[in-house]
Amino acid sequence: IESYKVIKYFNMNIMKIIFSKLYLIIFFLLILILLFYLVINKFQKNKETANQPITINLLTGVHPNLSWEFKPVKSKIFVKPGEVTTVEYMVENLGNKETTGVATFAYFPNQFGNYISKINCFCYDARTLKPEEKDKYSLVMFIDPEVTKDSKTKNVKEITIQFIFFDYKEYKKSES
Repeated sequence: IESYKVIKYFNMNIMKIIFSKLYLIIFFLLILILLFYLVINKFQKNKETANQPITINLLTGVHPNLSWEFKPVKSKIFVKPGEVTTVEYMVENLGNKETTGVATFAYFPNQFGNYISKINCFCYDARTLKPEEKDKYSLVMFIDPEVTKDSKTKNVKEITIQFIFFDYKEYKKSES
């Protein structure tokens, strides 16, 4: 009978310890569940942000020394990060002589330019048009999906890309 009392006493102490620590176990399980929920929710939110298109305003200009008309086919496009996009521009020589132009570009906001890759671009290439000649120029670009993770760009939903054509001869003089 004495051994029975010892075993009973031992079992009771173990049960007391287990039940006294049960609230800690439940607390830690709840913390783990909450952390898991937060991680999944953040991942889902980042995925949704990456799938949202970015509005790109396309601005164009021509220096007064160049008698060209230059404009995008569409002045506003919507691009999802991670997609390759082609943007088309129409250009026409309004003058009565052959002229050569070169285009420069800028991005606004500036930090967004780190995430745009120009796969094919007419910029910085001399382009010659005969009098009254029309042509179509294309920009093929890729927006890196990392743009949605950078703290400086992740909340940017609208950007502007501006191209300006300059007279090639004048541009080369100013570059020297």
